[in-house]
Amino acid sequence: MKIIKKITGLFLLGMSLIASCSKEKHELGRILDKSEIKFEVVQDLAKDPGGNTVILINKTPETVSMWDYGTGKSTRERDTVHFAFKGDYPIKFSALTAGGVVELDPVVVKVTADNLNYVNDPLWTLLTGGVGNEKTWVLDVNANGDKKVFSSPIYFAGGDNAIGTLADNGTSIKWTQVCEVPNGPNCWVYAPNYTSDTWAADKKDYGYMTFSLKGGPFFKADHKGVSNLNVENGTYFLDVNTKILTTTDATILGVNFTHGDCNMGSIRILSLTENTMQLAVKNKTKNEYQVLNFLSKTFSDNWTPPVK
Repeated sequence: MKIIKKITGLFLLGMSLIASCSKEKHELGRILDKSEIKFEVVQDLAKDPGGNTVILINKTPETVSMWDYGTGKSTRERDTVHFAFKGDYPIKFSALTAGGVVELDPVVVKVTADNLNYVNDPLWTLLTGGVGNEKTWVLDVNANGDKKVFSSPIYFAGGDNAIGTLADNGTSIKWTQVCEVPNGPNCWVYAPNYTSDTWAADKKDYGYMTFSLKGGPFFKADHKGVSNLNVENGTYFLDVNTKILTTTDATILGVNFTHGDCNMGSIRILSLTENTMQLAVKNKTKNEYQVLNFLSKTFSDNWTPPVK
């Protein structure tokens, strides 16, 4: 009897706890009306008479900014962007409120003159070939299993080790692989050999991607290695200060599993030279990066196997 009474008491206690928990209601806050969202898009004509410098300002407290300015995106409360080429640019702004996302009508800014100083930088030139040119890149992989520069088209790195630094007086980027905490759990690099570590990448042609400065920052990616992406056309922006590359409406090349596992829109440049480039994309669920190893198509096409 004592056992039955004890079980009955525990059952009733459990039911009372469930009942008390069921009374709690988790509700979203109020979603703001469009009229309550205040933001500004201001062209700094004193700095750029052509309107190339644009200041984005979210003036609505307790909201998260979501800017899309065509050549890139931002979540900053206040940000400054530069358009090197003349044209009409729609600025899209959405505010993340307690009750959800509020999307505002786009504001179109008119840029009336080119200011190529914003793309006339050694890093822009390495990426694109310079103003008026374009440059095509391919992954360091092919059907023969050649390793032209890297041991694999993909490496893996801990979050603390995926950082590029300026080299050669700011004319290139190098991956030093030096962490602030050298023995920390996120300070590591793994470079597989894709000819023997066959899980890393299939031996095949993964297509190409082209960064252009012909009339605008245009980006094209032909994803031969990923059937559901095919050919994409978009734009891109290179932040030479943070060494972050962003693409809009198109994604960089990846290998077998990159696009599903990683955030492909915001890319860290770990190294960049005339012939090689390493781009790091953040894993969606882990504090690690997949590092994609590229060669300029010109270099790759003219590469010859070393004499054995």
